[in-house]
Amino acid sequence: MAMTKCKECKVDVSKKAKKCPNCGVDNPGVTTKDYLVGGIALVIIVVALIAFFSDDEPTEETTAQAPDMTDQEQAAADKAEQEACRSDLQCWGQEHWSAATNRCEREIERQAQYEVKWTDSYPDVKLSRRGWLNEEAGTLTYYGDRVQFANGYGAFENYIYRCDYDPSSKSVINVELEAGRL
Repeated sequence: MAMTKCKECKVDVSKKAKKCPNCGVDNPGVTTKDYLVGGIALVIIVVALIAFFSDDEPTEETTAQAPDMTDQEQAAADKAEQEACRSDLQCWGQEHWSAATNRCEREIERQAQYEVKWTDSYPDVKLSRRGWLNEEAGTLTYYGDRVQFANGYGAFENYIYRCDYDPSSKSVINVELEAGRL
């Protein structure tokens, strides 16, 4: 057991004593120096936590210095960006891939006479390839081979599918199926 002198009466007491047996002072083994060291350590920890969890987003002062675009300028910039994306197959196809996946999946499943089983999993996806159906109209064709259809005997057969999709109307134009794999 570690011993120290009481901060009031200077009698030997345990560092862990709650009261001095001689004078009755609370925490006789804890000195002002101990309180200061603990307080400084606490302040350092709080400052470190605030720095760690603070966001690095610009403040009002820094954003006020940056010139703001008017609504018309922002709309023109958005339109130019969308037009640039529309002329690029990868960008246009990726932008509409999620909606096409949902709509094409339903249409492909409707082609089944019996049971349907999807074999896609991460990183494989249902619509793994894309191309232009009509570049001027902005319509797309998505391809995939991650579906199996059951035949009359319950055996599953792999199928390749092609789904033509119109992003402007958000609808499936056509679905074609063929037994096999890509």
